[in-house]
Amino acid sequence: MSSRKRHGIKKTVSFSDDEAFLRRRSSKNENKRMGLLNPPVYVRKTIGTVPIHLPGLTYYYLKISNDFDTVRLLYMLIVTQLLFLVFQFNRNTIYGNKRLKIHFGSLAISIVACFLLTLPCMLLIVLMGAPFGMLLWETWLLAAHCCFLAFPAVYSVFNCDFKVGVFKNYFLSICIGCWVSCVVIPLDWDRPWQEWPIPLVVGGYLGAFVGYTICSYV
Repeated sequence: MSSRKRHGIKKTVSFSDDEAFLRRRSSKNENKRMGLLNPPVYVRKTIGTVPIHLPGLTYYYLKISNDFDTVRLLYMLIVTQLLFLVFQFNRNTIYGNKRLKIHFGSLAISIVACFLLTLPCMLLIVLMGAPFGMLLWETWLLAAHCCFLAFPAVYSVFNCDFKVGVFKNYFLSICIGCWVSCVVIPLDWDRPWQEWPIPLVVGGYLGAFVGYTICSYV
C-alpha cells in the first residue's frame, strides 16, 4: 500500500529560478539601454565648484571701482567666468559617467547666447517693476550681469544635449539673489550704492556664489 502511494507521487520541475534570472538580465539590459539614451548629468559635490572670484569682484565693485563702474565689472566678469568654467565648473560636470572636455564650438555659442538672452532677461526685469526709459541702459547692464553669472550653466546646457534640469538651480539662485536685494532700494538711507541697479548687481553676485557653491548638494 505504501509503495503504491510512493509510485503515485508526480514529480515536477520548476523554472522559476531561470525565469527570475532572465527577468534580471532583461532589466539590466533595459537599464543599460536607457542609460545610453538618457546618460546621467550632474555636478560633483566638491569645493572645486566654489566661485572664489565672485566675492573678489563684488569687493572691487563696492570698495575699489570709481562710482560703481558696472561696465568694467561686466568685462571682468566675462573673463573670470570663462576661466571659472574651463578650470573649475566644467571639470566637475559629469555627463554619461565621464568628465566633459571643453568644446570650443559650444563655448562660442554660449557666449553669443548669453548676449542674446540679455534682451528677454531685460524685458522680464522691466515687467517685474524695473525703471524704464532713461535707466534702460542700466537695466540692460543688470540683465547682462545676470546672464553672464549664469554662463557656466548656459554652456553646460549646450554641452549636455540641452538637459536643463540639473542646472536650473543655478539660474534660480541668481534670480533669488537679485530679488532679495531689492529691499534696500526704497530705504531712506541716501547712500550711493542704493542707486539702480547697484543693489541688484551685488545681490546677483551673492546669489550666484551661493548657487555654484551648494547647488551640487541639493
